Amino acid sequence: MTQLFSSTDMALARRIEAGHAHSAMASTSDTSVEAIGGGWAIFHAIDSPVTQAIAVGMSGAVDSADLDRLEAFFHCRGSAAIIDLCTLADPSLLAMIQERGYQVREISNVLLRPLDPAEDLEIRPGIEIEPVTSAEYPVWARLVMQGFAGQDDVPEEQVAMMASGNRWPEAFFGLSDASRGAGAAMGVHAGLATFFGDATLVRARGHGLQLALIRHRLRRAARLGCDLATASVAPGGVSHRNYERAGFQLVYGRVMVSRALGKLS
Repeated sequence: MTQLFSSTDMALARRIEAGHAHSAMASTSDTSVEAIGGGWAIFHAIDSPVTQAIAVGMSGAVDSADLDRLEAFFHCRGSAAIIDLCTLADPSLLAMIQERGYQVREISNVLLRPLDPAEDLEIRPGIEIEPVTSAEYPVWARLVMQGFAGQDDVPEEQVAMMASGNRWPEAFFGLSDASRGAGAAMGVHAGLATFFGDATLVRARGHGLQLALIRHRLRRAARLGCDLATASVAPGGVSHRNYERAGFQLVYGRVMVSRALGKLS
């Protein structure tokens, strides 16, 4: 595949991280947000996937006072301090999180792709994509949670937390032979479409639903005037392979780190 993007393009990385933050902040109206260290600290609820700091260190050096503020923001709300750290962030931040004993929670690859409204993106016969209505948003939230968990039995409090957020206008069901088996969504910010929420039920895997949902969102994002689409995936997994099949390119990584509540500087 032709290399279209540079992994050292800071302006591009800032744009992607801003889109990532916008998607997190737009997911629910019940958030607290504070600008810190060139990024944003976002709190929704303890253990919410929205609760994290994004784009910290993307605009230059971060000092100890910035990190103190970030930790206080989360700790005073009863949460660990969580940073979704872009690997292109200023090295000053990496040095401090090492000194303060942050623990690695998750590693992800950030992928990117250009959009072309004229591109022909086929979806396999037998697969349909349906937009999620307001009334069916809780159904979509449950399906996505079940897909992530790999089982039908999921914590009701987690489903309720996800379903109580702002309904994504760009959320979709994937159907194989008229049966709903997958879900996905996207956020749009400043011409960038951020894909997320990809999940397929165990019984529906292996039928091309995720790839169809990716291609549907690519077409939809292009129609909405976006020039780029991005997604974050676990390295080397099925989602990573499907996004590469859909023309996405690895541009950089993220490492989610955290410092437990009660640890002092």
